[in-house]
Amino acid sequence: MLGARDRKGFSRDKVDIEAMEQENDRDLDHLADRVALLKNVTHGINKEVDDQHKLLDNMDGSFMSVRGLMGAVTDKFRLVYNDKGNKRLIYGVIGVATVLFLVWYLTRR
Repeated sequence: MLGARDRKGFSRDKVDIEAMEQENDRDLDHLADRVALLKNVTHGINKEVDDQHKLLDNMDGSFMSVRGLMGAVTDKFRLVYNDKGNKRLIYGVIGVATVLFLVWYLTRR
């Protein structure tokens, strides 16, 4: 036999091939949709990474300016601390702050 035929005279093999081609076309369309979705996701990730890089660059500049300010404060504090009269004052302020902290801590219990 060359091939089974249906009522209309078409070969079953030809019908099966057409059905397979239609299924392949549907699968290709589905795959194209998934690829487009993946492309959109990767573009979103890329945009988020770029935004994060910009934020980190801005933070780096901010930290550098804070570092400069802290360096200036440290230098001034060192000048004040090196004076013997100021050392007693500094120790007194630290002592009072410690006592106040302890009183606050003990009253919270």
